[in-house]
Amino acid sequence: HLGLCGGELRGLAPERVERIFDCLERLQPHKVGYLWLQAYETHYRDELLHALVRNHGRNTLYGERPSSQLVFCMDDREEGIRRHLEEIDPTVETLGAAAHFNVFNYWRGLDDEQPVALCPVVALPSHEIRERPQAGQEALKSRHDGRRRLRLRLSSLLHQEIRRNLLRSTLLLAVTAPGFLLALLGKAFAPLAFGRMGERLRRRFDLPVATDIALCAKESDTEPTPEAPRLGYTDQEQLERGEAFLRNIGLVDRFAPILVIMAHGSSSENNPHLAAYDCGACSGRHSGPNARILAALLNRPEIRERLAERGISIPDDSWFLGAERNTCNEQIEWYDLDKMPEGFRDDHQALCHNLDQASLRHARERCRRLASAPQGANERRALDHVVGRSYDF
Repeated sequence: HLGLCGGELRGLAPERVERIFDCLERLQPHKVGYLWLQAYETHYRDELLHALVRNHGRNTLYGERPSSQLVFCMDDREEGIRRHLEEIDPTVETLGAAAHFNVFNYWRGLDDEQPVALCPVVALPSHEIRERPQAGQEALKSRHDGRRRLRLRLSSLLHQEIRRNLLRSTLLLAVTAPGFLLALLGKAFAPLAFGRMGERLRRRFDLPVATDIALCAKESDTEPTPEAPRLGYTDQEQLERGEAFLRNIGLVDRFAPILVIMAHGSSSENNPHLAAYDCGACSGRHSGPNARILAALLNRPEIRERLAERGISIPDDSWFLGAERNTCNEQIEWYDLDKMPEGFRDDHQALCHNLDQASLRHARERCRRLASAPQGANERRALDHVVGRSYDF
């Protein structure tokens, strides 16, 4: 408005800058607000364009094969980790998709009593996928079930039965009070250490079981319905879902050696809004099973052969992995690593290292928005803080 360029303004003495701002007081309020709005939008535009200019050409992947590719949910909580990952290693390529990954299903995990729908809330699946113990794990599964039932029975006794019987309540409270006091002190004053210890003890007590998924169904003329879902997908159904997903995200060539289908979920203590932090594309549940399903079907030689007939050739030196990222504590759970061929181990370890570094940076970035975070914390302290918050009731 005054005909001054940026260089002239930067060269003005502070008192002359103050005189320019004094001019604003003589304008009408709505004009002053409009000028500040323009200034804000210009500042934002310049920051964005300057960042693009500074990074133009930094990614050298044009036409080349990436070292790895990761398909994240389009959820905005995944933007930061994607940005940091590509900054750490420009040969890594990330993509976005709805984290139902086009495999709507009723999922029944190893310990689930009932299947749950993993798809948008407006949809009804027509297929059920079950998790089952691997061959040779039957005895371990039986012990796992027994220990888990015992743990849940004790939990129910402590949290429910003490409310129903006067004498039993008095005895239970007297016996368990010291333990509950120690647990309360641990959760209140050392949530990170206490939470990690509790998880280790629970895993050790429950006995982890190696599992597979019942993915494949026999070809049938009967169409599955939500009322009578089919157990597994036929080869034709797997082909159609896999092809549609790859084409929708534009992943039809330049396949990296390691391709990760990255689901997401969240964990936190005493949170009445917990489902709001999970995957919306899976009706507010963790989307890890869907990532595992899609990766498994895209690794099947039969599906790859039929995809090649339709113009999508996945090379033999490419392998899909399913994973789930916890958006609260930055941890990543990998699925079916035991099925990954030995030749992909080094590539996977390199990717894990980059993901660890990206998680550290992302945790520090998140801490800038948290008033309770330690000021000026390094990356490790920042990560400990966000993990500790996930355990802090």
